[in-house]
Amino acid sequence: MKIRPYQPADERAYLNTVALAYMHSQFRDQISDQRDAFGEADGYRTVISLVATMDGLVVGAIDAGVFNDDRVKHDLYVQHQGRGSYIEVFAVSPSAQGQGLARTLLKACLTKLKTAGADFVEIFTRSDAAANGLYQSLGAREIAHNWRALATPKSYQAPKAKWALDAGTQELVLTAAAGRVEALPQYPQWVTFFTEAAMADYIIAESYRERTYLLKL
Repeated sequence: MKIRPYQPADERAYLNTVALAYMHSQFRDQISDQRDAFGEADGYRTVISLVATMDGLVVGAIDAGVFNDDRVKHDLYVQHQGRGSYIEVFAVSPSAQGQGLARTLLKACLTKLKTAGADFVEIFTRSDAAANGLYQSLGAREIAHNWRALATPKSYQAPKAKWALDAGTQELVLTAAAGRVEALPQYPQWVTFFTEAAMADYIIAESYRERTYLLKL
């Protein structure tokens, strides 16, 4: 295993690694066919981008940034504890998991963040036991949380309506007792909840807790 700085030639392998890792996690909604270039516009004065390779193949990736002065001043989570940083992307290919690679890659990134002037790092994750266990084992503590759920309001009633096709406009027409239906919600939908009790008003198909951790460097 080798950890080195990300290079432009790594882009396709990087995207494939992130997609494979996220496909088997609760970050499926974060899969993209383009790599984000984090920088000053995102509130960073320094960006750390590393990849992990095995037998020359990219199997891990991590991107993190050290906050610039404006983001330090307006940080939502932490104030008066020095300069913060944030991990934007952290992924290990399923084929390389369970071998300590994630811990090694994360620790290498944390070392570089500290060298670049960060006093702490904020880490966002979801309900993956392995990821949460890794962060906690390094001393991270939870500082914020909310819930995300695939949900349908209990009050929602699908309209009893008739479908038709307007041959002149080629538009589908849905007509209910009250008249034409202009929009039809598709449930369940992903909903963010800020209290667990708020989910009581919904039928929950799937849910997890989103967490933000603070790890001092």
